Amino acid sequence: MKVTLLGTGPPINPNRFQSSALIEIGSDLLLFDAGGGALHQLLVSGVDLSRLGPIFITHHHYDHINDLYPVILSTATLGRVDTLHIYGPGGTQGGHQRREAISDVAVHEIGSGVAAVGGGWRVMADYVRHGDFPDAPDFDWRCLGYRIEAQGEVITISGDTVPCPGVIGLARDADLLVQCCMWPESALTNPTVQILTESVLPTTTQAGQIAAEAGVKRLVLTHLSASINEAGALANVRQHYQGKVLLGSDLLVIE
Repeated sequence: MKVTLLGTGPPINPNRFQSSALIEIGSDLLLFDAGGGALHQLLVSGVDLSRLGPIFITHHHYDHINDLYPVILSTATLGRVDTLHIYGPGGTQGGHQRREAISDVAVHEIGSGVAAVGGGWRVMADYVRHGDFPDAPDFDWRCLGYRIEAQGEVITISGDTVPCPGVIGLARDADLLVQCCMWPESALTNPTVQILTESVLPTTTQAGQIAAEAGVKRLVLTHLSASINEAGALANVRQHYQGKVLLGSDLLVIE
């Protein structure tokens, strides 16, 4: 399997595009999220958009789906002949009815369990913890992580999540965990960040906790704020995790 990190930042980082990752398995091109800049990065990477799909969405926050419609439409205009399958949590169908009509898209709302199976690969999904606010609509905060199994290897896409049973299970003994990581440990001096790290987005230290508990072989950090630097991030991760660590960057390729 080959992973290309198309976008590795949140919307408030001016130096990175937003969340998106491409996984190539043989001739299949699986896209996970399509945040702002995803289409541009696919084109820069030389991806044959007519062959792209399926697409897996972790959740419906705009920095994970901003480029979804441009990607869908571009696959059609560049010659896609097969139905493009899109998988995501509850609310995906209603949000894509117009897009279905335009460009032959089949939308599948999924939860925990087997999300999709292809030629020699399987994608599993589970809910992860990205928000715990009693008054917030469930649609807005429902988030999935994904486990991709193929060629005797496992890659996990965490989705946006703090440590929780869902992401630990998806990442168990994975060869690679692509883990959301928003803040450095030093940001906890901010009271708002302290609250958000309890149930919304993790620190570098929490990312290390997830990797260590799941027993992953390699960890790559993504969804990085501008305040994260490599030396500090690695020091925070090493408090818990001693395996291989990479600080993600846009267009980073991991075989």
